[in-house]
Amino acid sequence: MSAICMPAMGGERVVKRVPAGAIAFHFVLDLTVVPGPPELVGYLGFIEGVDGPLFSGAPSKDTAYFTVRLTQFGPSSFEMPVETDPELGVSIIPPGSQFTVYFNDYPTSRDWSDADTFSQGVPIAVFEESALLNGSLNWFSNRLIDSSPIQFNGQRIDFKKLVPNGVTVVNFGSRGFSFREYNNTVGSSNAATAIAIGGKLRDTSDDD
Repeated sequence: MSAICMPAMGGERVVKRVPAGAIAFHFVLDLTVVPGPPELVGYLGFIEGVDGPLFSGAPSKDTAYFTVRLTQFGPSSFEMPVETDPELGVSIIPPGSQFTVYFNDYPTSRDWSDADTFSQGVPIAVFEESALLNGSLNWFSNRLIDSSPIQFNGQRIDFKKLVPNGVTVVNFGSRGFSFREYNNTVGSSNAATAIAIGGKLRDTSDDD
């Protein structure tokens, strides 16, 4: 199996667009803040319309064909206090962050403490985040700004066809930031779902 960037050929199965509001992909991620600089990495376990398995063996970070990494951090977050409920912790991260999806046709051992091990392979999609609402759940929309097609399991995957308008991501974790003895870091792990955005492309006017 190999990543080949090329036009669709006769008889080749092409993964079609995900309907608006439907699940586009599921993934898990880990954000490490200490030691710095912050790093966010993870891997995908499901992509709508893509034949599995998405792993070369038992599902894990080490066998995942598709990984993610936050490749550009946006502006600093700001708090939104509500004086009537001091325990409500809400903040907003302004737009500007970007995350990249990678495809590696020969997955190898990866280390949560080494973000570079999650960005090996071919970058196949880049998303730019809108403002992120950070609370017990995190919600944010993402515009697809770059995509490169690949072949996987006899299918042609192109995120420009899969989710041309981008995705809205919601993620949650079992707890907030904490010290992890596993790798002596401070951070937070989360599960996340990406939902396809419908409508016209953002750069297309209503008159087109």
